[in-house]
Amino acid sequence: MSDSIETYHTIVSDDSLVTAVWHNTGEGGTAPDIDCVVKFKSEDGKLHEEHRPLLRLAHPNDDYSHHEVQKIVSLDDEYGNRSYVFFLSAKVGSNEYAHDIVAFEIAGDSLRPLYNYTIK
Repeated sequence: MSDSIETYHTIVSDDSLVTAVWHNTGEGGTAPDIDCVVKFKSEDGKLHEEHRPLLRLAHPNDDYSHHEVQKIVSLDDEYGNRSYVFFLSAKVGSNEYAHDIVAFEIAGDSLRPLYNYTIK
């Protein structure tokens, strides 16, 4: 039996090609330290992993280490490109949550952030 109190969470995209796995490595509360790994398949069918914190890929100058992935949705645009939208939340108070949305596409063997992504 392990002494670890870390709890792992897994969210899979609706097309099952992208998976986010994270666990709380901190003390919890309003600013836990979340370690997130995103696993995805590239166009050639190979499995890849991004070990950098998820939101730092899109927002490298901001601290998003406390955000958790709630849902991953794939969207195809009119040109046949597929984007992955990550819906995130973070506890900022006893009963308050902040929400954020980031979008990525699979480009080669990495995730490329899509900036100025809006959902209407």
